Parts: sequence; C-alpha cells; structure tokens
Amino acid sequence: MAYPSSPLRHIVSKGIHVVTGAFGYSGRWIAKELLARGHRVRTLTNAIGRDDPFNGRVEVHTVDFDNHSAMVNSLSGADVLYNTYWVRYKDPNGEYAHDLAVENIRKLLDAAKEAGVGRVVHFSVAHPTKAPDWSYFRGKVQVEEILKSSGLSYAILRPTVFFGGDRDVLINNMAWLIRRFPVFGIFGWGKYPIQPVHISDVARVSVDQGANDENIVIDVAGPEKYEYREYVRLIAKSMGIRRLVLPVPPIVAWMVGRAVGMILDDRVITRAEIKGLMQGLMATDEPPTGLVSFADWIHENGNTLGMRYQNDMKERLYRDPNGNSTGQSV
Repeated sequence: MAYPSSPLRHIVSKGIHVVTGAFGYSGRWIAKELLARGHRVRTLTNAIGRDDPFNGRVEVHTVDFDNHSAMVNSLSGADVLYNTYWVRYKDPNGEYAHDLAVENIRKLLDAAKEAGVGRVVHFSVAHPTKAPDWSYFRGKVQVEEILKSSGLSYAILRPTVFFGGDRDVLINNMAWLIRRFPVFGIFGWGKYPIQPVHISDVARVSVDQGANDENIVIDVAGPEKYEYREYVRLIAKSMGIRRLVLPVPPIVAWMVGRAVGMILDDRVITRAEIKGLMQGLMATDEPPTGLVSFADWIHENGNTLGMRYQNDMKERLYRDPNGNSTGQSV
C-alpha cells in the first residue's frame, strides 16, 4: 500500500528536528517522514538494543531528565521538538507513575525553551479531560497545560488508536489472541466507537504541524469509525478465521487478560484502558485527519498478523544515566 505524503515533502530545512524515541514506534515514523522531506534529524533516547532503521542518518543523544544542561545542549539548534515520550503504566516496583512522566516532560520543555527551540509538537491523547480519575489521562491534561503556558509555539496532537507498522503491538496481539482461542471476549456489548488512525498519517500530520506557526490542538483520527465489536470481527475476517465474539463483563475480561499476561510476562490490558475504550474515548467527533483506510489495510495485512506475540514489557528496555536497565521509555 502506498501511503499519502505531504506536498511539502521536498522542502529542506537547515535547522534540526529533534524526535524523542526515534527508535520506538511513533517516533520512528516521524523521523522517517522528516528524513523523507530532507530534514536533519536528532533523537533523544535511552533505549537499549533497538535496531537503527536509519543507517546512522539520525543523530543520537542519550537523554537524562535530571541533567538540564545536557538536555539544553541536545536541543541546541533545533527548529522543532517532537515529543512522543510517555509511560503506559508503572513498572513492577511502582516506580514509573504518570506524575514522573509529567515532571520529566516539564524538564524537557524547560530545556527546550532555554535552547531556543522554535516549536513543539506534542503527543497527548484523545479526550484527555473525560477521564479525570485515570492518572494516565490526568497526566496528559497536566502536560498540555504546562506546554500551553510555557511560551513555546506548540501543536498538541490527540491521536485515537494507532495501526500499521512493524511495532503495532495492539492489533498484532489482538490477532495473536484470535488465532489461539476459539472465543474472543469483548468488553460489555462492544457498541462503543473506535476510530483507528494509520501511523503514517500520524507522522504526516506531525511533520506538517512542525512547519506551522499556529498554537493548535488537533484530534488525529482515521477516516473510518467502527463499533468495537465490528472492529474485532473485521480483524478476524481479514485473517480468514471464524471466531465466536462474546460480550463479557469488563472485570472478567480484565481478569482473563491479567491471567494471560502472567503467563506471557506482559501487561495485556489495564482496567483504565478498558474503561477509556468503553467510554468512547478512542474516537472523535472532529473531521478525520487520517487518509489510510483501516478496512483496506487490514484486508491486505490480516493474513500475516498475530503470528507471534509482541511482548511490550520485554521490548521496553532502557538505560538510566547510571547504566542500569529500567522500564522507563524514551
């Protein structure tokens, strides 16, 4: 499938575009789009053992949120900072709560301001104000407010749910479960909406907003909206597999997911993620910004999905400034 690109694709910038976590999922696609448009790209990361898909074309700086001067130096000369940094959950010791992510981003933005960064494109989440009792969403709201009051030029992107690319953990692991179990349980009746957006569209919108100068908040969603039960059935159908899709009480589904996660040594789903999904937070009422059809993509890729389980916890290996392995992601 050919993915859409921006008409600005061949404009070359003399400045530097800094992407947090360019060897991860969304950061990788943003860096790819920036390179395709002729930009000079730098990443801030503490990832261990990640492959470099850019063959050295992306300049790598190790990030240390407690070293302000080093972060200022890493951001020096940057036209745009693309911030994808966040944490999905605490590690087994409870050390990486979302309030730590908020403080780290505050430090990152302080460094960006001192370094004279021209603009920040920041990744938030769809409908962050609609789940105030979930620390993930509460933290996202706090960061939005920090950025808005920072004096930096900004674009805040609020994506729904990603699909596409080699590191698409969510859909791949759903497909893995569908392949291995005769029944697939959905949370409740599954009538709540989900509006997936292809990661190439996310990257395109991100880089377009890096070239903008308007302070803006944008929902980033694909062109198609589904009921969750339809979404699951479409995935199964694309795989050529018939499965019984049953409504399950959310607490039961979470307990099953937790049991599967214990076997796999991974975090399959959190209660807060289930709640957010059932509240319809993975869709938007705004006009879609994505162009890639999920139906077309899943039809082309369904037969290869879910062949192996992608362990999100084990793949998220990072190193702190003292050289120790951690669960904190950049």
